[in-house]
Amino acid sequence: MKYFNKSFFKFTLGFLVIVSISLLIIAATSAYAAGVEKIAFTTDEQNIKPNELSSSITIQTQDSSSNSIQTPETIDLEFVSTSPTGEFLGSTGNPATKTMSKNTSNRTFYYRDSASGSFTISVKAMGRDSREIWNANQKITVSSGGESNDSSGEVLGTDTGSSSSVSSQSATSGAVAPLYATLSSQLEISAGADRLTSPGSPISLQAFIKKNSTSNQSLDFSWSFGDGNTGQGGLVTHMYKYPGEYAVVLNAKAGNTFAVSRLKVRVAVSDVVLSLGDGYIEITNNSNYEINLFNWKIVSSGKGFVFQPDTIVLPKSNIRIDLSLLTMKGQVEGETMLTNFLGKKVVSIPDPITVEDLNNINAQVSDISKQAMNILDQAISAKLVLERMPKVPESFSEPKEILPEVVITEPSVAIVYEAPKSVGILTKLTDFIKRVFSD
Repeated sequence: MKYFNKSFFKFTLGFLVIVSISLLIIAATSAYAAGVEKIAFTTDEQNIKPNELSSSITIQTQDSSSNSIQTPETIDLEFVSTSPTGEFLGSTGNPATKTMSKNTSNRTFYYRDSASGSFTISVKAMGRDSREIWNANQKITVSSGGESNDSSGEVLGTDTGSSSSVSSQSATSGAVAPLYATLSSQLEISAGADRLTSPGSPISLQAFIKKNSTSNQSLDFSWSFGDGNTGQGGLVTHMYKYPGEYAVVLNAKAGNTFAVSRLKVRVAVSDVVLSLGDGYIEITNNSNYEINLFNWKIVSSGKGFVFQPDTIVLPKSNIRIDLSLLTMKGQVEGETMLTNFLGKKVVSIPDPITVEDLNNINAQVSDISKQAMNILDQAISAKLVLERMPKVPESFSEPKEILPEVVITEPSVAIVYEAPKSVGILTKLTDFIKRVFSD
């Protein structure tokens, strides 16, 4: 019994020691993992030359006090530049690997760009196990007066990273700085995402303030639309007359602080078909891009209907406009057109030939035929012509009508008048009668 009690005590004590150590390891691991609060750039902003590799750029995993801390998990990285030509590379010039290894705290890469301007480079990091997300961004300037990469070692500097998220819009909005502007990290703006429109379709553009620590100074916004026109204010509307791709540049100023952003507007030619249905007008978009019909018009016989904002026809799709909604109610008459904001015709429906029209045409042809036959009867009664056996000219196909072959009565000769094969029936009768009475 004594031996049993002693063994039991040793077993219990060992079990408690193991449990305690396990709990300590778990607590330490949890604290270790939770210690990664953000990633930040630890290298200074750079001014580099176009098409040249930058000096090394380093990001670091940090705790809440901005101290370096090793990551307990592999981190996946996504590199983004507001320049569409920016490249993130390794020291050898190959594309940078998009991971930060476990138990490391620093990740170094390089940047190269063929475009000149001031851009924002951003890194989005996501823990492979925890699925936590961190973001950091930094300015980089590309200009002919930039510095060449003469440093073979790592350049350390102050932390300029930010844990604020970077919107997906900035990934497609490059920032080209005007020569007079001195950019500052106090002010960051975005012109929004790239846009698609059609000639004659106005679009609205809005400035977004991502960061503003300029002592509450008023902001002045100016726009260059890329087609020679400009605008002022945080919200502007512009319309392009001609197809193409245009770079829209937004500049912001607050005192002596400047910020700049840009986006691309693609103006695509519309491929639209207009058709008239039973009580509606159908608009079909045959292109691969959606079409916004804002301020476009359906016009017919001097009447029209103006489309309201954000009336969109999706690619390879159609919409139907009930005639009861239009100012031209009931049956549409005359040529029906779809015009853009400039008043230029995009597509039209010609005035259709109806059954009623065909009946009127047939009635007119019948009247002319009767008149021609009456004249011919009078000519026969007056013995100006002699009627022979009816004969169907070989060239007559439509309509298949039997005409009498006639001979002019003259003392010595009889001249037979037959219509040429390429002439229509009404023309034949008219020419014949003219010749009879002219003789």
